[in-house]
Amino acid sequence: MHALLRRLGRRCARSHWTVIAAWLVILSGLLLSRAAFGGQFANDYTVPGSQSQAGADVLTATFPQQSGRSGQVVFATRDGTPLPPAPVNQSVANVARLPHVIGTVSPFATTPSPLVDPAGDIAYATVNFDVVPNTLDQAYLDQLDAAVAPARTAGLQVEYGGGAGQIAQQADDTPSEVIGLICALLLLVFMFGSIVAAALPLLSAVFSVLAGLSLLSLLAAAFTFPTAAPTVATLLGLGVAIDYGLFLVARYRERLDAGGDPIGAAAEANATSGSAIVVAGTTVVIAILGLFVAGVPFISALGVAAAIVVAVTMLAALTLVPAFLGVARSSVRSLAARRRERRGDRGPAPLDHEDNAFARWGRRVSETPVPWAIGAIVLLAVLTVPLFFIQFGQIDAGTDPTSRSSRRAYDLIAEGFGPGANGPLTVVLSVPAGPDPPPTPALLADTRTTLSAVPGVASVSPPQTNPAGDTAVLTVIPTTGPQDPATTALVNQLRDTVLPTIPATTYLTGTTAGFVDFTARTVQRLPILIAVVVLLSMLLLTAAFRSLAIGLKAAAMNLASVGAAYGVVVAVFQWGWGSALVGIDQPVPIPAFVPMLMFAIIFGLSMDYEVFLISRVHESYQDNHDPHRSVAIGIGGTARVITTAAAVMVVVFISFVADPDPTVKMLAVGMAISVLIDASLVRMILVPAVMALLGRRAWWIPRWLDRILPNLDISD
Repeated sequence: MHALLRRLGRRCARSHWTVIAAWLVILSGLLLSRAAFGGQFANDYTVPGSQSQAGADVLTATFPQQSGRSGQVVFATRDGTPLPPAPVNQSVANVARLPHVIGTVSPFATTPSPLVDPAGDIAYATVNFDVVPNTLDQAYLDQLDAAVAPARTAGLQVEYGGGAGQIAQQADDTPSEVIGLICALLLLVFMFGSIVAAALPLLSAVFSVLAGLSLLSLLAAAFTFPTAAPTVATLLGLGVAIDYGLFLVARYRERLDAGGDPIGAAAEANATSGSAIVVAGTTVVIAILGLFVAGVPFISALGVAAAIVVAVTMLAALTLVPAFLGVARSSVRSLAARRRERRGDRGPAPLDHEDNAFARWGRRVSETPVPWAIGAIVLLAVLTVPLFFIQFGQIDAGTDPTSRSSRRAYDLIAEGFGPGANGPLTVVLSVPAGPDPPPTPALLADTRTTLSAVPGVASVSPPQTNPAGDTAVLTVIPTTGPQDPATTALVNQLRDTVLPTIPATTYLTGTTAGFVDFTARTVQRLPILIAVVVLLSMLLLTAAFRSLAIGLKAAAMNLASVGAAYGVVVAVFQWGWGSALVGIDQPVPIPAFVPMLMFAIIFGLSMDYEVFLISRVHESYQDNHDPHRSVAIGIGGTARVITTAAAVMVVVFISFVADPDPTVKMLAVGMAISVLIDASLVRMILVPAVMALLGRRAWWIPRWLDRILPNLDISD
């Protein structure tokens, strides 16, 4: 691999304009294809094999008017007077005629109506769509606004809740991306002292992320990807792309400052840092694709989206960055270095990293490793404590900003009908067939009575039966909101002890029940994901460095940094410590897929720094066979670059806190904290301390394992 990447770097640097032109053609083609054929992103929270999915399938087959994706159109008077039925009825009738609406009923269709609150000033109509509402665009929202115009003309407040509140609400991450890139540019200029050197990683990042997102959009035309997929892919892609470009440019400058020619320096940078990029990037991709273990399409699709962009950033780093270096040549050097060169003074040999401040720090930790290691472990343990109090749940429109119609609709429904009305449960009942079935009206009446008597149930709607008379639907309104653990307990109670007593085939489905299934499946599979990703990553590092201890150490330390990041996310979002700083005005539960996605991404990113640091330590150890000196040289040669790379990642991740989606905020905060912990506590304290304690044993591998593992040739 080392020799192959050297030849690739040399060829790309020599034929730089050809490589850059090829990338421009490919990127232009992808952008044009995306504009012409790109698909829409939609959230698919189905859980194959779950009861909620089985119930939804029954409705689709036998009662399509009750299937599909639902939303609410909420009507309210501004002065508390009773709602006038005429404009509401006319608005609902207009909505029923819109494309993609397969069923809706006016709240005044019956008297008394369960869709009108006791005071008569708030009512809502449930609308069923044949598509995922968040795939509908602004033009459709304009049609919806026109449909409810009679109610607004009459002076009524009209808001859209549930799926209807997601129409034309896909987030625009451009401000976050611009802020992140500007901050990254400033940090890189500060590190390199050269605008050219700072710009190259950013150019590579823009090329690769745009190409990756275009590929993702084209795939979205054939497959379902979540609405958060482009954001997650961009967040991760920008971070790793800038990091990979930074490490290559830093190694290239190092070779130039040591007297190398530009083409040879580009080849050596690709051979050394490029090898680390291959191992680190492959680890990230493996960790992310490990999300397939969850067995949930939503999570798997997020993993595929992120893996696509990371794979493209690896390709760009190994081809486009050497081409940029071939164009830039010595202009990537700092102004001071170029002045020395004009004077004929190249200065001290920059490849000797034993005497800088970072190397001295590494030696200081290595001399007394035990207290340093204990201190770092204690701090990580303290940060991890909130993790043991994590509360999994769903995030709904109740956490949206009040500027959104979805939040205003949520608040109106909670005010008029109680918090449980925002999380209704759907009971699907297949009327039994056979020679002596029970009378259907009596069965449905008994079922409604049984459900109404369950503690935690506020009300049960009258049953609705399909034209064939073989499927009935009852809507159960809990007394608690969808985020409340009591609602989850009610779902489990209905399924385990109540519905089995009904003499018919029953299913509990709907959005809230589906989220309960989603959470249960995800939490159940999380330990499997952790085990698979840790094992595969450990084997990859063991093969790369021919050391069992390095693989085990990296796995343990990365697990520690992930645990600490989890703890911070729980403290900020669930406990509300400083949540106002990230735009959350109330404590929220942690969606189960967030820890799973965080683990895959954070574990992969932690491996990035592990590979870059240990590869330099390994190079030095092969030269001098002194374990303590090698650690000092490795830290001295990489700490400045790793610190800058971590700072770049932190600002890129934090910039995405501006996204209105609370789950994106969680990922941004968790990943930023993880990188900060990893680059400081782990790489600057734990790694030198543990390496000092291990000594020469750090590079030991059993002979039998050495024989069966492939040699990845990560260093000379």
